[in-house]
This record gives sequence, C-alpha cells and structure tokens, in this order.
Amino acid sequence: MADPKVLTVRNAPPVLDCEGIEAHILATFPAVASQIVGDELTIFVHPNDLVGLIRFTRDDETLSCELLADLSGVHWPAGDTEIELQPATSGWPVHRISREFGVIEVNYIVRSLSRNHWFRIVCGTPDDAAKLPSVTGIHPTANWHEREVYDMFGVDFVGHPELARILMPDDWLGHPQRKDYPLGGIDVEYKNAKHIPPPNERDLREIVE
Repeated sequence: MADPKVLTVRNAPPVLDCEGIEAHILATFPAVASQIVGDELTIFVHPNDLVGLIRFTRDDETLSCELLADLSGVHWPAGDTEIELQPATSGWPVHRISREFGVIEVNYIVRSLSRNHWFRIVCGTPDDAAKLPSVTGIHPTANWHEREVYDMFGVDFVGHPELARILMPDDWLGHPQRKDYPLGGIDVEYKNAKHIPPPNERDLREIVE
C-alpha cells in the first residue's frame, strides 16, 4: 500500500503533503520546531540556521521551492497583550498573550511552482536588537521585502546589498508597524462629508455604523 503522505504523479517526482514536507525538513534540520494547523505547515527556525534552511528549501530536489512568495514581519511586544472582542466582528474570543521579552517574527513564505506546495518559515529576533541574516543571496526578490520589514519593523538584515527605507522618508523616526509605535493621524474630511478622526481618537462603532 502506498505511503499516504506521498502523492505520486505519473512521470513526475513525488509530491509531499504537509506531513511529508515536515518529516523531510526535520530529517535534515532536527533542531527546528514545526506546527501544522489545518493545511498550513509552519517551520520555526533559529537565526543561525535561517540561511541554510532557506537555501535547502530552494535547492533540495524534493522541495524545490524556487519562489520566495512573501516576507513580512509581526511584532510581539513584551508584557501582557489582550485583544478584545470588537463590536464590528462576531465569534472572535478574547486573546491574551504574555511575553517576558519583545520579539519580531519574520515570516518567509516559500513556494514550489514545480511541486505545487508552499509552507511558512518563521524566524524570531529580539525587538530591542532586531537583526537577521539577509536571504537576498538566495532569493533576489527578498531585496524589496527585507527593505520593507526594515522600514516598518526596524529589523537589520545583515548582508543586504542596500538596506534603506522603502516606504517612509529617509529621516523618519521609528518603525510604524511595531505595536509600541505611538498612534496619531491627521484630520481628513472625506468626499462623503463623513469625518473620520485620527487613529488615536477613533471609536470603532462610530466608524462602522
């Protein structure tokens, strides 16, 4: 009986599902952690192994992840964070997170066009000294993605050929997508004459109703 973790296609290399990809990566990188939720595989890697893992996913014949489809950041500040149920949503529970140290997670979405699979690689770095190795030498498209994460989150990508802001002015202070970045805004009168206040003065119910 065929291994249910391997789907075969005539005249083509085997195509792995999430469990097969997970096992294949863990066989070479036993120190990484992994998680499968639904049909999504996430691999958690230490910064020291990041470049090696990204290169492996590209060059390994079984994985063949030729495309870095996306690279983005998430900021998890230190302390207790509580995400309340919002009036404009339904069914979302209150979510509480407690962290001793602030972390910025960088998410790499790698995709195989020839094998038709994708998965996520996550690498964390302290938010008070955010630094990761650049993967531009493996995937040139990372150039622009890393510049955006540098601009929005302040992650220093070591080895990047020209790490500079890409969205904000060069002399901008701070990194706007960090959760500890101060809210603010400019009053704008929209065409429909409905006034929307700056973010730090908004009431969600007022906006959506």
